[in-house]
Amino acid sequence: MSTAAVLPGLTDWVKQHVTTLYTATSKDAFTDAFNAFVAKNASITVNGKKISRDQYMQQLLSQKFEEAGAEVNFLATVEVPADPTQTDVAGDVGASFKATIDEKFLVLGVPETRIVTSSLNVVIIRDPTIEPPHLPGKGGLFDPRRVSVLNQVTVVDPNSVLIPLPNPGGPVNPGGPIKPPTSGSSN
Repeated sequence: MSTAAVLPGLTDWVKQHVTTLYTATSKDAFTDAFNAFVAKNASITVNGKKISRDQYMQQLLSQKFEEAGAEVNFLATVEVPADPTQTDVAGDVGASFKATIDEKFLVLGVPETRIVTSSLNVVIIRDPTIEPPHLPGKGGLFDPRRVSVLNQVTVVDPNSVLIPLPNPGGPVNPGGPIKPPTSGSSN
């Protein structure tokens, strides 16, 4: 009995790869994630400027600086398969997302936080330059899909520090919210 490998759909594939890029906390993990996402000869435009693959990689790395962790939230996605009969092989995906990156450095005991807000449109192809692994007797999941065209609009809110401010009204009521006095009450 043979089992066919089931690859994620295009939108899930993009979400998984973008999330992995932003949550990778080592340079090696980031490089592996980047190579599994962007084709070697990809055409890349960021904020209206055409850049090289290496420049794009450096730009993403600079957004992460000394990352301790990150959370990626997708706000909206849209997908158009290249072939309606093979919807998970190739096509276009648009996604808007917000990545919140916590840095390793603390300011007043709180991590610096970077927020990346982005709209990303990609063309996903079955990359002909990627050879399937030749492992006799070994199965496995082989995914030759890569982004061949990437157009991104992105803005980074760098070095935000979320510092809890003291409560001028005193400590928070552990029993719930403080209710305003009702009219006609006397002290």
